[in-house]
Amino acid sequence: MKKYDLIVLGGGTGGMGMFFRAAAAGWKTAIVESSLLGGSCINTGCIPSKTLISSGRAMQTVRDAYKLGVIAEPPRADWPAMVQRKEQIIREKRSGSYKGVEDNDNITLYEGEASFTAPYTVEVNGEFLTSDKIVIATGARPAVPPVPGLSDVDYLTSTSAMVMKELPGSLLVLGAGTIALEFSQLFARLGVEVTVMQRGARPASNLEPEISEEIRKVLEAEGVKIKSKVNIGSVGAEGGSVFLVDEKTEGPVRYSAERILVATGRTPNTDMLNLEKTGVKTDKKGFITVDENFESSAKGIWAIGDVIGGAMFTHKSWHDGLLLSRHMLKGEKIVTSGRLIPFTIFTEPEIAGVGMGENEAGEAGYEVKVQRFPFSSSPRAKAIAKTDGFIKLVLDSNDGKILGAHIIGPEAGELIHELFAAIRFGATVYDLQDMMHVHPTLCEAINNTAWSA
Repeated sequence: MKKYDLIVLGGGTGGMGMFFRAAAAGWKTAIVESSLLGGSCINTGCIPSKTLISSGRAMQTVRDAYKLGVIAEPPRADWPAMVQRKEQIIREKRSGSYKGVEDNDNITLYEGEASFTAPYTVEVNGEFLTSDKIVIATGARPAVPPVPGLSDVDYLTSTSAMVMKELPGSLLVLGAGTIALEFSQLFARLGVEVTVMQRGARPASNLEPEISEEIRKVLEAEGVKIKSKVNIGSVGAEGGSVFLVDEKTEGPVRYSAERILVATGRTPNTDMLNLEKTGVKTDKKGFITVDENFESSAKGIWAIGDVIGGAMFTHKSWHDGLLLSRHMLKGEKIVTSGRLIPFTIFTEPEIAGVGMGENEAGEAGYEVKVQRFPFSSSPRAKAIAKTDGFIKLVLDSNDGKILGAHIIGPEAGELIHELFAAIRFGATVYDLQDMMHVHPTLCEAINNTAWSA
């Protein structure tokens, strides 16, 4: 039995933030990782997907070069080269994580599957580790819905799609959330015939309705077919292709493609932990339930990141680790509910948001005022030929306080941070009006939105 000041299960963004800070405070810390350090972000999520998306954007830039008076040959996708570039970036990033662990005398890495044998004891590869402080940060993985026949076909997930040996000629995408939107545009730009199958009436239904409509128009203009209100009855394989049956009320409709990509959300990595030995409670989907301090129902066991559900973003996991480390190492009081959590969807145009939506603000009792500004009226957007989209501000009509900000447009993921700061520090639309913005820039559109009334 090896005793530690802290055991962290999971070496992703949230877990790394915890064990590096604990080690810096002098705590003897064990980290248990079943796969690779860096978690899904470095290895199978953010970094690899955005690297490939950048390749897709480069191809589209060449296609659109004529808009700027540049004549270019039609681009061709070298998929193996794109994958090789992605893998090189991953290796470089991941090696830094391993070096940081190897160089730290207060950290011991255990590579293998963790399983609780008692409330404060973990077994990994036949070794038993114990601590009165354990943090679960085991993350999540792609969820696979119980569709009849799906398990019998060679389906893709967001992980396996990025290591394919070659591009398919056609692709069915199950789902219409963040991952589905990013991957459908990526593969369409690489020359794949893409059809998105969504259960709802509009893609990314958690977005502001007009933003959902805008990205639908963009994707369809790039050749993506979007089928709405799909009721998947079954999936199967036939003659080297896969098919999906949509059970319409007026009769079944069949769709076929070379491959099928499942992008229907994520499920927590809790099923292998043997949590019944600990008293740690989970919800019906397997996500660990925690209090304001990230502590589970079992005293001395905390959980952070994707494994607790909610917004599953790398930056949120990082912030979870930051707050918990302050609480555990310094005894600071922390508040985790009501945090502002910005997001970005890396389609083109990008989609980003923070704070309340229009309907949400109204339901919360605010007298809502909305102001918008289209990028088609932005001098810089015109100069770079990226005029799709708009900025939307959700305001309290009584005092002009900014309640929410939503963007679909060029560099939305960068622009949202100014509005995040504005909401974070209680700014009003009048503060945005008074702020000088460099001309001509995309950020200037924020000032234009503030003046749009």
